[in-house]
Amino acid sequence: MPESERHTGQTSKRSTLSRDLTIGILVALCAGCAGGSGIDSATTSPPAPSTPAYPASAANARPKTGVLPNETLKVNGVEREYRLVVPASVDLSKPVPLVFAFHGLGDSKDLMPIYTLLDVAAAQRGFILVYPNGRLRAWPLLEVLAKDDLAFFDALYAKLTTEYAVDQDRVFLTGMSNGAYFCHLLGALRSEKIAAIATHSGGLGTVDFKNLTPASQYGVLIVHGAQDGLVKVDEGRRARDAYQKAGHPVEYVEVERWGHLWAHVAGVNERMWRFFSKHPRRKATPTLNAGK
Repeated sequence: MPESERHTGQTSKRSTLSRDLTIGILVALCAGCAGGSGIDSATTSPPAPSTPAYPASAANARPKTGVLPNETLKVNGVEREYRLVVPASVDLSKPVPLVFAFHGLGDSKDLMPIYTLLDVAAAQRGFILVYPNGRLRAWPLLEVLAKDDLAFFDALYAKLTTEYAVDQDRVFLTGMSNGAYFCHLLGALRSEKIAAIATHSGGLGTVDFKNLTPASQYGVLIVHGAQDGLVKVDEGRRARDAYQKAGHPVEYVEVERWGHLWAHVAGVNERMWRFFSKHPRRKATPTLNAGK
């Protein structure tokens, strides 16, 4: 059974609210078609990594470190953008976790770090963090429309796991709103590469476990504001129930009196990292079909 908790919060009265509401309205329109860091000082011992201590292809090169806000990668002839964070606290001689963070609709790789403070979490917890930028500031909700973005993820995954000593048993996804919807889709379609996902203020969208059969049952953390007026809390509950039925490890956090905002009030960054630390990649299991 999922671990469910409810927390109290206060609606933000600052300018961030106006910005997020504007973005959220766009999310709501799209859905029909388809902030303290909260980092705890305690450390969870990671599982034994399956990745060599350092990639052979990177042995003679010095990988980039620091905040690299304007990285690019050509995918199928199109230049794609991403923001890469490799904290000084990361020991690049050892296998390190990798987190992909997907922004919301109308959002970007440059705005998401501001309201999530995930850069702080990366520095304190010692993981590499990458913010892919969606084309037209959006992520597709339909598999048939996701071909280019799936190729972008595959290329970025290949690049980072080649250039850095990424522990391939600890590659995680997180996303806000439209980015959360995309995390559900990406997790189902790339489960062989993903250890766990953490979604915030988003639903399953078109993901249907009767048709999508993940190769492995990755962990799923779902965070949703009880008063979210843009993506209703019922969407988060439906996702929780679907994953639970399909046999995935699930943790569900519903934040009382909270809307469509990153839930620092519930210590979301701390919760996310604790969840990730407990859920390294599982070995592939026989085909999963929740419809049976």
